Amino acid sequence: MANRWKYMGHEIGGWVATNPEPVQKLVFKLDKYKWKGNGQYARLPEHYKQRAIEHLYGNKEDVHEVRDKRKFIVNHETGVWTRTKHVPVTVVPTVQADKGLWGGEGVLIGYEDGNVVDEYYRCFISVPKLMKLLFYSEILHQHYAICVTRRTIAKIEEATTLDHYILKTPLQDLNSKFGYDLRRQMLHKLLNNGENLWSDNPEKQRIIYEKYKQYQVPKEEIDWIGLLPDEALEKLEKEEDEKYERSIRPWKELFRESLITELSRRQKNNEPIDITPVTTKPPPKTLKEKVINKLWGS
Repeated sequence: MANRWKYMGHEIGGWVATNPEPVQKLVFKLDKYKWKGNGQYARLPEHYKQRAIEHLYGNKEDVHEVRDKRKFIVNHETGVWTRTKHVPVTVVPTVQADKGLWGGEGVLIGYEDGNVVDEYYRCFISVPKLMKLLFYSEILHQHYAICVTRRTIAKIEEATTLDHYILKTPLQDLNSKFGYDLRRQMLHKLLNNGENLWSDNPEKQRIIYEKYKQYQVPKEEIDWIGLLPDEALEKLEKEEDEKYERSIRPWKELFRESLITELSRRQKNNEPIDITPVTTKPPPKTLKEKVINKLWGS
């Protein structure tokens, strides 16, 4: 991102526009042309578009604010009813958040309430308290040292295991490239009835597969999970280029296949195979060919 700067070791990128829920639906209506018809994202697979729309435009779990559950607020002085507005707190994306599991928390930038000096509000930056802890994945059979927050620990304890937390948390709430990568690895392990799980312990393999089999997705969808639209377009173009390169074959291979097919047909129909190899070159016919053979040989 442009205009990156650092605060307390956190590399902070550009601002993320966070809109109220009605505005989010309006933003999707304005961006809908990108996903349908001749839009730039229309060529992407349907399963990816469904996940990406929910990921980008879906509602996130409230982390930094308390949602007002009332639909309307009454002004008792005027008797006027006004609709309540839920405006989520803007969370600034950081590189460190993509390398850990912050549970929806992030770096906040705003103004201090009530402190006005020379008609200016004081700006503040809030960074969540991070801890580096060791976690174990039953599916991957590996330990990971991950930077987490207290909320992440509570969510993992609520889900009972790290694997359950990674696999069942919505993408917009997971919000971590490291978490997306873990989910893809876990889903690859669960393919083919979990034959890649604990290959040295069949009993453990059966127990782990029965525990997490409800999270399985088709193999062709796994590598698309968690990709941003631009990353998905790059992946699609790469696959199309590879498919085109595989479709291009040298004429030598085509001629060899056609010759083998023709010989097989003749052999099956008991037809003679009259193929005479050319051992010597024919004698030159023109004066030019005679001079070339005399000077440079045949």
